[in-house]
Amino acid sequence: MTLSALRRRRLAWLALSASLLAGLMALFALWHWELARGERDARQHAATRLNFYASTLNAELSRFQWLPELLARQARVRIALGEQGVPPAATPPVIPSDERDAASAAAPLGSSSDLNQHLRRVARASGAAAIFLTDRDGMTVAASNFDEPDSFVGYRYDYRPYFIDALARGRGEFFAVGNTTGRPGYFVSAPVLGAEGQPLGVMVVKVSLEALEDTWRQAGETVLLADANRIVLLASRRNWKYRALEAIEPQALDSIRAQQQFRGAPLTPLSRELEDGSLVLGDNHELAASEIARLPTAAMGQRYLDESLASGPLGWQLHFLMPLRPLYIQARNVVLVGLAVILGLAMMALWMRERQARLGLIRREAVMMREINERLEERVAQRSRELEATRDELVQAGKLAALGTMAAGIAHELNQPLVGIRTYAASGGKLLARGIASAATRPELTARAAESAASNFTRISELSERLADMIRQLRVFVRPASQQAPVALALAPRIDFALELLAERVTALDLTVERDALPRDIIVMGEQVRLEQLLTNLIRNALDALEGEQKAQQADQQSDEPQGEQSDERAAPRLRLSWQAWPAVASLEGQPGGCLRIEDNGPGIDPALRATLFDPFTTTREVGEGMGMGLFLSYGLARDLGGLLRLADGSSVSEPAEGSSLAEGSSLAEGSALGGACFELWLRTPASEAGHDGDGTDHEGTGHESTEQHGSGQQSVT
Repeated sequence: MTLSALRRRRLAWLALSASLLAGLMALFALWHWELARGERDARQHAATRLNFYASTLNAELSRFQWLPELLARQARVRIALGEQGVPPAATPPVIPSDERDAASAAAPLGSSSDLNQHLRRVARASGAAAIFLTDRDGMTVAASNFDEPDSFVGYRYDYRPYFIDALARGRGEFFAVGNTTGRPGYFVSAPVLGAEGQPLGVMVVKVSLEALEDTWRQAGETVLLADANRIVLLASRRNWKYRALEAIEPQALDSIRAQQQFRGAPLTPLSRELEDGSLVLGDNHELAASEIARLPTAAMGQRYLDESLASGPLGWQLHFLMPLRPLYIQARNVVLVGLAVILGLAMMALWMRERQARLGLIRREAVMMREINERLEERVAQRSRELEATRDELVQAGKLAALGTMAAGIAHELNQPLVGIRTYAASGGKLLARGIASAATRPELTARAAESAASNFTRISELSERLADMIRQLRVFVRPASQQAPVALALAPRIDFALELLAERVTALDLTVERDALPRDIIVMGEQVRLEQLLTNLIRNALDALEGEQKAQQADQQSDEPQGEQSDERAAPRLRLSWQAWPAVASLEGQPGGCLRIEDNGPGIDPALRATLFDPFTTTREVGEGMGMGLFLSYGLARDLGGLLRLADGSSVSEPAEGSSLAEGSSLAEGSALGGACFELWLRTPASEAGHDGDGTDHEGTGHESTEQHGSGQQSVT
């Protein structure tokens, strides 16, 4: 039995060792597979990006291939190089004087000034960095940057390959750092040929490729462009430029120095290429310590996958570098995940052994949990039914509240036109009766009475149409703002309409309407129906306050209570309308506007009601006399018109300085000088109306009268 137990332990250890070895081998194979897959995906991504960058580079270079040859054929260029007898047919059309500089317009064709201006215009129009012309000896005679400190004019470039190739082959291309400007660029050139085909000079166009570098840098990718000598011309990292991807042959280095291609750059090696084609940056023993210190910290000693593609002229190569460190990290993470899976499987095996022992306990716990879940489901279902019932009750209550608000608003808005219809109908009936009675004795009065009655019936028709429009649209209640575009309206006729609609109450109150500070030519932006409703509501609100004050005074007089001096002064009801315009109002989004102040000498507003003054159903009148919807609807109408309605408070006067905007919440003139309530209605005005002052002094030929109601019952409306 002892031997049997020992053998079992040995078998267990062998099985465990075999499992560990198999796991390690699986992890090693998994690491290699993931690394190969990551490298394959990275190279596919690099190839896609290289094709995109190559097409961008080729498109940028092809834009300027035709330009040197086209400029070299122009007559002014050949004349500038000393050719005589150019035929008129070869002379290009003269550029209009409004498109040429003053100096160029006065200069003769082919002169140095004319050619310099012409090259500058072409460079600006084409986007070239610079355009210049050299003679057959390489001396620059004209350039687009002739008036700049680093101008090419007067410098000799006969050592440049683009000059040599243009004369020898009819075309030249070269990339170099400018010896004059110090800025790199791609040079493309074409010879300027005389009438007999002899070379007169070379036309050169310099193209800046720094915009491509900015694009690579913004993309966050490691991209570089190398020439045939594997010297970096462009790179997404600035300090990689003019470095060699490998050691340069002495003969090639001598040629580069002779051509002054990189303006004395050291051209030290940037990287070391491994056998698999990858590059190691910053780990090259041939680099000096000072050169290694200049490399980015993130690039020191990193290994890169190098994917390249031939692009552009002169044997250029685009390189897309991908760091291998993320691929190794990804492979390591996959191995760690695999190790975690193996450990998880081992733990699961141990857990399976424990599971058998605890299976009975788990079953009992499952039964208990099922019973608890069933009870919870029953409670959740009951709670859901209760919430649904509560929701239905809240929805019904909201519907009833909305219906009540809408019904009250409709009743309030329809009441005003109905009062006007009733007034005009009664007046028309009296006029007809008066005309019939005087038909026999004074026939001339019959026609006048009939005309007045017809006018009343016309107004009844207009008010009926207004009622139909209110019932048809119900815009005040179904949307927050009007869908109609605001138009320019005269404010005075709208006020006249509101006063005429309330003429019966004005007569009954013996009210004095003061309009001295209200010019007749005020123009505001809005809608006629809404503006008339708004003005009628505000004036009616003032009449309600004055009527209540008058009733209170009559009650005091009947009770023989002593009346003070202040009561005598306020005994006559007064209503004052005034206007003040401003070029820019902050509360109206900085647009021009004005303020219509409606003041009365009534009892004023109770301070306790100021916070809820514009809420629905807020009223101080007795039950049955008012529903408290007037100011609520007026506030909404003012918002619909793009304006603002508020109650003035205090007694100080605060006017903005000339040219300033009125800030949100400030008041033009706080409080009412008459001692009652004062409402400010801010409305938008056209730009031409922004400069009108409230005193009316800038309106020539406009008369301002006050409307007074006397005991005779006649009202004068201006």
